[in-house]
Amino acid sequence: MAFLVLSQWNEASSCCIFASVKTRTMQNVTTIAVIGASEERNFPILKELSERYHLLLFDKNEKALLDIHERLVAQNRHGYIEKMNCAVNASWEADIIILSGIYVNDQDAIEKIKEVATAKIIIIMENEDDFTKSISRQLSFDLIFPHSKIVEIINVSTDKMAEKEFLLEGHDSKALDTVSGIFDRCGFTTFVSQLN
Repeated sequence: MAFLVLSQWNEASSCCIFASVKTRTMQNVTTIAVIGASEERNFPILKELSERYHLLLFDKNEKALLDIHERLVAQNRHGYIEKMNCAVNASWEADIIILSGIYVNDQDAIEKIKEVATAKIIIIMENEDDFTKSISRQLSFDLIFPHSKIVEIINVSTDKMAEKEFLLEGHDSKALDTVSGIFDRCGFTTFVSQLN
């Protein structure tokens, strides 16, 4: 964005008006909706994301959602972290949608989100139990969200105390690059697997 700045230099013998152009770049901050935000295992990820991105948190468990929200705000007072009371509204406002915990397999929530997920990246964050249930569902996520870009994230850390390594799988190379970049900037290690 460019701003035109008019200045005036006025002396008795000469009068001059000159213009200079000042440029200021405006950065768009990516907004990420986290559907299933109360999944305790994802707290370190949410903490890192909240330092760099706007987060919209949703979970049906209001008590757990309030707890996660308060913990994130306590650790990042300057972050934009909002509790949402509707998964559809959170998804509508977001650039990227994360499905986590029980919402990975919640058909009702998935159907509702589908209406507002067109052209968005949808990240499926899974723990080991969810992974075994939905490993055969990668294709079905692509069918459920035909106009979205699905990236499945699987925690591959061997040390449960330092979960910092993730496998990213998906069909869309640009979406994989975007998600990998987000996680890399947060200090995580990613391994990318593009599916054909």
